[in-house]
Amino acid sequence: MLKIFHASGSRSLRVIWMAEEMGLDYELAPEAIGRSSPEFIAVNPARALPAIIDGDVAMSESVAIVQYLAARYGPTPLAPAAEDPTYPAYLQYLVYGEGSLSAFLNPLVGTRFLAPDDQKDNFTAGLCRTLFSRRVKALTGRLSESSHLAGEAFTAADISVVYALNMGASLGFAEDYPAPIADYWARVKTRPAYQAAIAK
Repeated sequence: MLKIFHASGSRSLRVIWMAEEMGLDYELAPEAIGRSSPEFIAVNPARALPAIIDGDVAMSESVAIVQYLAARYGPTPLAPAAEDPTYPAYLQYLVYGEGSLSAFLNPLVGTRFLAPDDQKDNFTAGLCRTLFSRRVKALTGRLSESSHLAGEAFTAADISVVYALNMGASLGFAEDYPAPIADYWARVKTRPAYQAAIAK
């Protein structure tokens, strides 16, 4: 059975949400951030959540895991096929959620919780806030064209980006989300599979 290593607030939310949307059976392996279990370290020595074990497969990149689940247990409308007209946008925003959004928040998490007080608002933190904000605002044009990021249908691209918006909100940035982004963010989070995942 698919095993998902998980801690609340971590990128494992993407994986659990995808599994819930697909109706997959899975086992949850709870982890405490900063106190990794030996089994989790064996799967991912970098000690960064998420990680999965699926038979002989072990993986630890959230967006890659989402793609893997779609390919391994699909087909699923959550991952359009390459010949689908929505596929380029799907792929773009699936990666965008991590590469252009969440990645810029990692230094902010570190500075907020680990940096000395006189370094919590340093140049790098300011730059990361600016880059994240710019990239969130860039979603406005896309969401003026369609109800979801790949088109009219909900896909794993939305899972990827909504996690990043959640992460930004946890750092206090939600009040700066443009209205179309805030509306989209709130709407997608009403999905039953999201509600099931966030409760884990």
